Amino acid sequence: LNVGYWRWHGFLCRYVSKSLNKGVKSDGVKSGITLVHGFGASGSQWSKAINELEKSIESDEEIEALAPDLIGFGQCEKPPITYTQYMWESYTAAFTKDIALGKFNWSNFVIGGNSIGGYTAMSASADDFVVNDASKECFSASGASGSQSCKGLVLMNSAGKVFKEGEVEVFETECGAMTIGEATARDLLGQTSPPSRKIANIGGEGLLWYLRPRIQSTCINLYPTNPDAVDNNLCNGILRDSLDPGAINVMISGSKLPPPRTANELLGADFGSSKSSKSNSSKYEEGMFNGPVLVAQGLLDPLNDAKGRAEMLGNLRSGIVVDPINAGHCPHDELPSSIAKSVSKWMVETVSSTAEPISQI
Repeated sequence: LNVGYWRWHGFLCRYVSKSLNKGVKSDGVKSGITLVHGFGASGSQWSKAINELEKSIESDEEIEALAPDLIGFGQCEKPPITYTQYMWESYTAAFTKDIALGKFNWSNFVIGGNSIGGYTAMSASADDFVVNDASKECFSASGASGSQSCKGLVLMNSAGKVFKEGEVEVFETECGAMTIGEATARDLLGQTSPPSRKIANIGGEGLLWYLRPRIQSTCINLYPTNPDAVDNNLCNGILRDSLDPGAINVMISGSKLPPPRTANELLGADFGSSKSSKSNSSKYEEGMFNGPVLVAQGLLDPLNDAKGRAEMLGNLRSGIVVDPINAGHCPHDELPSSIAKSVSKWMVETVSSTAEPISQI
C-alpha cells in the first residue's frame, strides 16, 4: 500500500491508499471507499482487505481505497487533547473532504469501519448530509456542512448504541422526548464528573502495562475462525503504536466520553430518530444518512451479541442489508476475502454509478 501524510489542525497524520480498479471510462471520474479502523488499530490493519478488494471489485469507474490512522492511534501524532467520538467524527469528515474528495479528486465515496471505526464512519456519513439552513440551526461534530457525496456505508461489528422500538420510548422519555443530538445542542445532558487527571493517568498507564504483553492472546480471542491471521505484523504494529509519546492520552479518554448519538439517530431509523419524531417543531436539524448500508457482521464476536446487534441494525429501516460472516470482532482482518466479496457484491448491486441519488428527508 502507498503511504501518505496530511495535517489536521496542524497535527501530522498518516493514511494508506491503493488503486483498486482502473475502470474503462476515460472521463476522469473516480470514486472510492474510505475505511476506518477500530480502537488500538491503524489504517494498516486494512491492508489484507484492500488487497482482496482489488481482486474482487468490478466497476466501469476508477475506484481507490483510503484508510486513515485516526489521530491518537497508529502513526499519527498523539497530542494531549480531549479524545471523544465527536472529535474522531470531525477528523474523519475532514479527511474525506481534504484527502478523498480533495487530493484524490473522488466524485463520491463509500465509507466503512470496524468497531469504534464503524461508529465513526456511521457518524461521518450522517454529518456528510448536514446542510446549513437559515430556518433551522444545523449541527454536526465539526460544525460545518457536509459534501453530500457519501453514497454508501459499511459497518463491520460496529460500536455504538442501537435501540429496538420498545426501548426507544423509554429512552425518549428519560431524555425529554428528544434525541441525543438535540439534547447535546441544547446543553441539556448535564455535567459529567470524570476522575482527576492524576487518577486517570495512573489507570491508563496500568491498563497499558497490563495489555501490552497480552496483545497476541487478546487478538487471538477476537479472531476465533482464523487465529493464524494474528501475525507479527499485527502484534508488533499495535505494540509500537502504544509506545508512542502521548498514547496514554487516548487510553484515559474513556473516562470522560459524552453520551453518543445512537444508530437510530444517525441512520434515520423508523423509530428513535428526529425523522421519526412525532413533533417537527425543533429548531435543530440533525444530519442523518438515509442511503444504503451494508452490515457485514462477524457473528462469532466475543465482545457482544453480534447476531442480535446485526438484526437490530437491519430492522432500523429499509435499505440496510445484513450479511453474516463466520468471523469474530475484526472480520476484515480475520477473513478479508469474505469481507471483500461481501462489499464488492453490495457495491455493484447497490452503490453503482447508476444508483439513484440519496434523498435526505
